[in-house]
Amino acid sequence: MSVWDLYDKQSEVRGSSKREAVLAREERMLTRKLKDSLSYHKVLIDGVEQKVAIINSDNLNEKSIFSLPKEDITLGGLVSWMDNKWLVTERDANTEVYTKAKMIQCNHLLKWIDSNGVIQQQWCVIEDGTKYLTGELEDRNLVVTRGDSRIAMTIARNEKTLLFDRTTRFLIDDPLTRHKLAYALTKPLHVGWTYNDHGVFSFVLQEVTATDDDNHELGIADYYKYHPKDVTNLPDSDTVINPENKNDVGREVWL
Repeated sequence: MSVWDLYDKQSEVRGSSKREAVLAREERMLTRKLKDSLSYHKVLIDGVEQKVAIINSDNLNEKSIFSLPKEDITLGGLVSWMDNKWLVTERDANTEVYTKAKMIQCNHLLKWIDSNGVIQQQWCVIEDGTKYLTGELEDRNLVVTRGDSRIAMTIARNEKTLLFDRTTRFLIDDPLTRHKLAYALTKPLHVGWTYNDHGVFSFVLQEVTATDDDNHELGIADYYKYHPKDVTNLPDSDTVINPENKNDVGREVWL
């Protein structure tokens, strides 16, 4: 190796200017010391393992997440950490030294069926949109009272969620709820929290009436439009009583 080759190699490590030297020194320090920090964790971001630093905030369901130098965190990425799913909702555009972002704990696995009849699911954040409302709405003539629940949904932007529009309906409730609430996407705003084709959507949904096409067991709205219910052909009126079983006496048994 010539003298000039050695000089170029040292310049790459130290930096060709004072500013680059400071930047290189900062990157080496962070990479070396972060592993000994209690904020150091191994997570999965969109299914790929990555080493990051996670800092708590006053809101227990929100965390700040920092990447290692020369690594990135995707806006709208799904982070698997501490047996929970977290959605990256904000990201600092200044990534010269490291990437800083904010992630929020997901609280609902959204399920829906697409136009091809394929069931889709994606983690999201559901928040109450009726904090100061009663949750009921009466018509002008006071003939009927109907539900007026509103929620806000934050979900990652991708080719699937880009298809959401005003015709999209969801069943959103606790998975163990027998009759889930139905919601329509009344504010399908696709801009606001997306940058360079990455980010999240913040939708507003309003409660609507459930239909016979909704599958409450699976939690999927309009399910039976694509997967019709099985119709069992019952006999007209012929019944038989099994005399060998005393428990069947007086009870009709369908053949």
